[in-house]
Amino acid sequence: MKKLNIKTIAFAGVLIAMNLVLARVLAINIGPTLRITLSTTPIFLAGLWFGPAVGGICGVSADLLGCMLQGYAPNPFILVTSLLSGVLPAVMKKYLFHDRINLWKIAVIVAAHGLIGSLGFTTVGLHIFYGTPWAVLYTTRVIQTVALVIANSILVSILYQSPLTTFVTRELAVQKVSRY
Repeated sequence: MKKLNIKTIAFAGVLIAMNLVLARVLAINIGPTLRITLSTTPIFLAGLWFGPAVGGICGVSADLLGCMLQGYAPNPFILVTSLLSGVLPAVMKKYLFHDRINLWKIAVIVAAHGLIGSLGFTTVGLHIFYGTPWAVLYTTRVIQTVALVIANSILVSILYQSPLTTFVTRELAVQKVSRY
């Protein structure tokens, strides 16, 4: 794991805060098992910018803080999905795409997270917690996942390929050079 510095921690904190606002304030809740939100976008970016450890910490921290803010216990299956939203982009970026990222590669990353996370772990967690039948969960969650994969892919791609990425990575590189 790369050594954490104050700027990485500050950027990670901002991304966690963005996740909380998107997930808890700007989300559209449709019943107890369906929520339309772009809250994973900041966590995907944390993984892409800072690697799997920081991305995973951001995902888990955001989920735990969100549970505390809304007053319910964390669901371990949904917690795994949150962890994967930060880890998966970093691992796929490095080992599958060899640090070359574009819109289509980001779409593959987001789609993989949608299949493993939303349609996998989260659906299992919701089924166990609420007892909702599988057919009902999958019918609604497939539609939600496809829509969110498209929206998140576009948003993550725009933000990752913007000057923001250059700013974040340059700031971290400047801090590394100034230490030596």
